Amino acid sequence: MADLFKNLPHTVLREMKENTVREFLPGGEILFEENSEGSDLYILAAGKLRYEKRSPDGTIRDVGEFKRLDIIGELSLFTGEKRSATVKAIRDSELIRVPRDVALSILLKYPDSLLQITKIIAERLAHAKTDSKGFIPVSKTFSILSSLSKESLEEIIHKIGLIFLRYGSFCVVDEKVFLERTNELLSLDEKDREPWIIRFFSQLESEFDFVFYVLEDGKDVTAWTERALRQSDSVLFIKDANDEPNSIHLESLLDKKQFKDRTQILVLIQPNAEQVVPGTIRHLQKRKFSRHFHVHFDRLDTWERLGRGLLGKSIGLALGGGGAKGFAHLGVLSALEENQIPIDMVSGTSAGSIFAALIAMGESSSGSKEKAKAFWVSKDLLNEYTVPVLSLTTGKKYTEAIRQFFGSIQIEDLWIPFYAISTDLSHSEIHVHDRGDLWKAIRASTSIPGIVPPLIDEGVVYVDGGVLDNVPGITLKERGVGKVISVDVFGDIYPDQDKELGAYFDKTNPGVMTHPLTQITNLINFNEILRPKFPPIGDIIIRSILSSSRDRIRQTEKISDLFLQIPTNNFGLLDWFAYERLIELGYVSSIDKIIRNREKFINPTLQ
Repeated sequence: MADLFKNLPHTVLREMKENTVREFLPGGEILFEENSEGSDLYILAAGKLRYEKRSPDGTIRDVGEFKRLDIIGELSLFTGEKRSATVKAIRDSELIRVPRDVALSILLKYPDSLLQITKIIAERLAHAKTDSKGFIPVSKTFSILSSLSKESLEEIIHKIGLIFLRYGSFCVVDEKVFLERTNELLSLDEKDREPWIIRFFSQLESEFDFVFYVLEDGKDVTAWTERALRQSDSVLFIKDANDEPNSIHLESLLDKKQFKDRTQILVLIQPNAEQVVPGTIRHLQKRKFSRHFHVHFDRLDTWERLGRGLLGKSIGLALGGGGAKGFAHLGVLSALEENQIPIDMVSGTSAGSIFAALIAMGESSSGSKEKAKAFWVSKDLLNEYTVPVLSLTTGKKYTEAIRQFFGSIQIEDLWIPFYAISTDLSHSEIHVHDRGDLWKAIRASTSIPGIVPPLIDEGVVYVDGGVLDNVPGITLKERGVGKVISVDVFGDIYPDQDKELGAYFDKTNPGVMTHPLTQITNLINFNEILRPKFPPIGDIIIRSILSSSRDRIRQTEKISDLFLQIPTNNFGLLDWFAYERLIELGYVSSIDKIIRNREKFINPTLQ
């Protein structure tokens, strides 16, 4: 209190000390709820608290954290109104409670103290808008639960620690270390011992940037386990991929409600460096995990991805839709590879979802080129025209090709986290595919209305994601990525293609098309008589659909750390045979900008 009110006379401090109450709030518990009654003043002596303000619909409209010596509840003290936010403990916390009548009495007797309090409030209000804008909790403390041997766990912590050292210092604390450091406190009563233990944890966080609390698995939840979990921002569940879902005994004993505010992350140790063990979903169904990672002891890239993910430093790549123009993504990927910029998470819309899936499967730009060429260019998948009741094509050839290409791969079994964006037409909302059959996610995301029939899965109608979100960078941000690279290959202006459309119209009668026979003649490809041109109605439909998400793309551009817009205007959306030129265009258009921004993606001090 002397630190907080350093300009007040000692008589004021003494009176406050004599009339205040020391209270302890365990991590995870609530100090008070928004709109609840109460007007006492609180001072945070140690620990960490978080506040949340919610809109009538329940969504969070403001969030932030209190740190040591912050004053809490001062507005209710002065106005007598209900609490303006919900405040809960993120750590075991020590609070000084100043009853309202005591606080008001002191403020009236000592006007200087009122001035000091007013100054503190003014400073907080001045910084509140900046501090809470875009607030994302960053994990500093981690509890580790594992079914692996002690030796394996030590090696894992060593590997993670090497990544963490690029961003700051860390320490490892287990029950033995905790007892050694707090042994001398055992002679004290619990009331006197608790503040010293809270300060022990606070001191760890002040000395080190990151703290690992190692918990020993067993059939009982010990006092150390409960306390360590309360001090943690994140809980890591580390298992062998071949283990049973219930291999960590403590996992089923933890109070899900008590630790629901902790970020829970699954780490699966893969036995094969090339292929993930199928069946990840078995583990994910055990608990509501925020993220999951596949790592292999000998693959450094997987440990780096895990380390960046734990620290909120992941680099995400969002690939936009645009039909054949999507081949430009491979040129961008080549430029990223050349500059050694890692990709930790991918999202894709429409054609972008296919290229994002190839990256998530571990393919390089060159490998992706060969696979995409074999999939799109060689097979001419959109030439099955039908009576245009639901679409111009039947979708049979296209669906079977996707199913065969991606086989039985499950999204959750991919090395790199993957998200495909489609439009849920049944509920008129964006749908993010992050579980289940990869081929279904791709098929849904690429279901261009009017061109390809929609995908109907479990009664829900899915169409192309470009209807609502053609460059899904926001999806990555919502899933905790640190840096976002977004690539828009759509383009806005189509001078050459629009000139060609004139051949289908009666020049003497604007807005009226020519005779049907003339239109059909225009569709004949005289160089390859057996291969008709795709009707321009397809191009118009795709352009109309993708244009509808322009506002969303502008939002994506604002939140992206690198937004790459590839000038594909003179290429058609169905111009598959131009794939070589599109790849080159993607590279040439992005390489300089990637080089200029390279440091902020690979230099830890700039992240």
